[in-house]
Amino acid sequence: MLKKLSFLLLSSVFLSACTIPFLGKRAGIQVTSNPQSMVTINSESHGQTPVYQENLKAGSYSVQISPLDTTLQPWEGKVTLTSGTLTVVERQLAVTPDQAHGHTLYFEKIDSKDGLEVNITSLPNTVSVLIDGNPAGFTPFSNNSVTAGGHTFTFTAPGFQDKVVKASVEPGFRLNINVQLANQKIEDLPTPTPTPEEATPSTTPTQAVSNTDITPLPKQSTSSATPAKPYVEINSASLGWLRVRQEPEGVEVTKVNHGDKFPHLKTQSGWYQIEYQTGKNGWISASYATLVE
Repeated sequence: MLKKLSFLLLSSVFLSACTIPFLGKRAGIQVTSNPQSMVTINSESHGQTPVYQENLKAGSYSVQISPLDTTLQPWEGKVTLTSGTLTVVERQLAVTPDQAHGHTLYFEKIDSKDGLEVNITSLPNTVSVLIDGNPAGFTPFSNNSVTAGGHTFTFTAPGFQDKVVKASVEPGFRLNINVQLANQKIEDLPTPTPTPEEATPSTTPTQAVSNTDITPLPKQSTSSATPAKPYVEINSASLGWLRVRQEPEGVEVTKVNHGDKFPHLKTQSGWYQIEYQTGKNGWISASYATLVE
C-alpha cells in the first residue's frame, strides 16, 4: 500500500514532465488531447482522454486518438514505453493535419547511470530549439550537457506556431521529445510593406520554390512489390506524407506517402537517402521512417 501511495504521489507531480516516478519494472502512459477524444492502445479501447495507464510492459505501442467531433482529424502513432518511466502523449487536434500540433515524451535507459541525454525530433524537420530561453540549436537535436531537472523547451520555425514543452531530464536516461508544430494561419502572418524596389517589376525572372506547390508522389498500390533489403518504410501517419529533400535539411524536391517503401541508399546523421523514383534520389528524416535491413 505504501509503494502504491508513493507511486501515485510521484506520478501526480510529474505527469506533465515525462519523468521517472515509477517503481520496479512497470511502465506507464498518459494520453491527453484537446478536444476530448477516444483513445485506443494496441487496438484496445481505453475510453476518453485524459487516459492514464500503469503496470504496462515496456515496449512499443500503437496509439490512436479519435476526436468525438468527427470534423476533426484523428491522430495515430507509435510510442515507446520504458520500465520505470512514464510516456506522455499530448495532441491538439484540428480540421486539417497541418493545423494540429502536439508532442510525445519518453525515456530510454543509457549505459551511464550518471550520464543524461536529450534527443529531439520535429515536424517540420528543421526547427529552432531554445532550452530555458537560450538558443540550443536545430532539430534533429541531440545533447548530453543539459543539466538534470526540469526544463522548458521552446520550438520555433518560420510559418509555424511556436510550441512550448516542459520536461524533466534525469540521470541514466535519454529524454526523447518528438514535437509537431502547427502551420501559422494566413491571417496571423505579417503583411510586408513593399519597398520601391519590390514594387517595381524586375526584368530578370526569378524562380520561386514553394513547399505548398509540391504534391506527394502517387501512393504505391497494395500490389506493389516490396523493394529488396535494405529499404525504408515511411512512417508519417499524422500528416500522411513526408518531405523528400535534395540534401539533408536542403530544398524540398517532392513528398512521399505514409506506408510507402523505397530502396535505402545511405544513412547520415538522422537522415536516410532513398531512391524515390527510378534514377532520382533524395533525403528524408529518419525520425519518420523505418529502415528494414
